[in-house]
Order: sequence, then structure tokens, then C-alpha cells
Amino acid sequence: MERMMLIINPRSGKGLAPRERATAERIAQELGIALDVRTIDRPGHGKELAEEAVASGIERVISVGGDGTLNSIAAGLINTKVPVGVVALGSGNGYARSLGLPLKPEQALRHAFTGEPAQMDVCFLNDIPFLGTAGIGFDARVAHAFDKSKGRGMLGYARIIIKEILGAPPMRVVVKANHETTETNVLMLVFCNTREFGNGAEISPGSLPDDGWAELRIVRKPPFFSLIKAFMQIYTGKADKSSYIRSIVTRSATVWQEGTVAHLDGEPVEVGNEVHFRLEPKRIWVVR
Repeated sequence: MERMMLIINPRSGKGLAPRERATAERIAQELGIALDVRTIDRPGHGKELAEEAVASGIERVISVGGDGTLNSIAAGLINTKVPVGVVALGSGNGYARSLGLPLKPEQALRHAFTGEPAQMDVCFLNDIPFLGTAGIGFDARVAHAFDKSKGRGMLGYARIIIKEILGAPPMRVVVKANHETTETNVLMLVFCNTREFGNGAEISPGSLPDDGWAELRIVRKPPFFSLIKAFMQIYTGKADKSSYIRSIVTRSATVWQEGTVAHLDGEPVEVGNEVHFRLEPKRIWVVR
């Protein structure tokens, strides 16, 4: 009998993620899977549980939560042969959307249990891993504000975006990548292994999580009346047409920023003024 571990973040899905436990147990029983169900109860716990799963011979780990939950669990599975299945119940679900995974919980659970794993790239910001996107500047400030807010979901996220962007000052960065140095003022700089932030916001439409390359998206702040067009381009997959976005394709970069904050897969972190980025190909197995 195949052994799997289901790891649930009880805060995800506006607190509704634990309701999927019964569905998961029913499907597992139907498929003849021995399912060990665990719950995340503190920061970093997802990684600990994933490491425990690997050590105990679990054959597959299923993440039930948002991109941050997946990030935490994946950190414990990098450079192992144990794949992670994704049941996306977060506010944005950028990784699942970028991979075209099912978003309805029961379909997502069944796919996570039975789908074929594939090797995916892993990125690092100051040695902290992420699977989808990371950023400094505006999107990092949004992530920090969202983490402190009581409202979850798309509406709460949109409120913070509107509030932050109206007063967002340009931030000076110095980017060293591919033996070239770029110094400029930005709204944000996004490190992309996948195309989406989440909720359909495609910051880097051409990014693929298994091609061995990352896109650094250098985003200048548009004038006020161009903001709506810029957002429409991001939400309609046309970010590459924006004159305010420049892309650098690379596997590594060093960035100096005026600020000190960042986000990794939507999770806020303090990284300091100097940021070291790298991509390592084929470092984790993910159920496609």
C-alpha cells in the first residue's frame, strides 16, 4: 500500500482548508492509499513535517494551502525523490495556476494523489528557497501588509494593492546579472520561475518552472493615468507588451536595493539591502 502524507494549513482558504480532510481521506481509501494527515501549527512547521515524511519513507507529500504553505513544505523536499502534490487553497495560488493544476479541491486532491511527478527548478533568494515568484519593492510591501491584515482573499489583497501603489515611491536598485550592471529606479523587481503572482496576474507570461531559466522583471512605475492599462496588461497575459517592464533572463544575479524587505511565494521576509539570487534546475519533484 502506497503511503502519503497530507499537510494542511488551517489558515488557508479563509480557514476552510481543514474541511477538505474528510474528502482526502475518502479518496485515499478509495485508491488504497495509507494517508497520514498532519496540520501546520507554526512558521516553518511545514518544512519539519516534510522532512519527517522523507525520513519515515513516505512516498508522496500533499500540500493543502496557499503558495506560502507549498513553499514551506517544498523546503523539506528539495534534493529528495519524494514529490509534492498541490491542493491550492490560498489567496492567490500562483504556482498551481502557472502549472495549470486543478483548482477545485476534490479534483485537486485526486490529481495530487494520482498525477505523475516531474522535476522542477528551485530558486533561492539569499539562500531561502522559492518555487514561483519572489520580489522586492512594491510587491514585497504588499506581501508584508497582507500578512498583517485580517482580510484574506482577492478583495483584501486588492485593497492593499490600491492603497500601496498610490503612494509607492520609486526605489533605486543596482542589478548585476549576465556580466552586466543595471542601475535604475523601479516600482518593483520580480524574480520569476513561474508566470503568475496569483489570481491571474501574469507578471512574466513566458516563465516556465522547468526550463532552467528565470526572468528578472524590472518594473518601472507608470504615470498615474497609465496604471490602469499596466494592470490590464498584467491581468490579460500581455505584460511583455508593457513599455514599463524589462526582462533579464538569467540563472543568477546580485541586487542592491534601498529597502530591506522581500517576499518569496507571497511570504514576507527580511533580506537586507543586498540580495543574491540563483536558480538550480531540477531540484524538486512536483505532481504536474
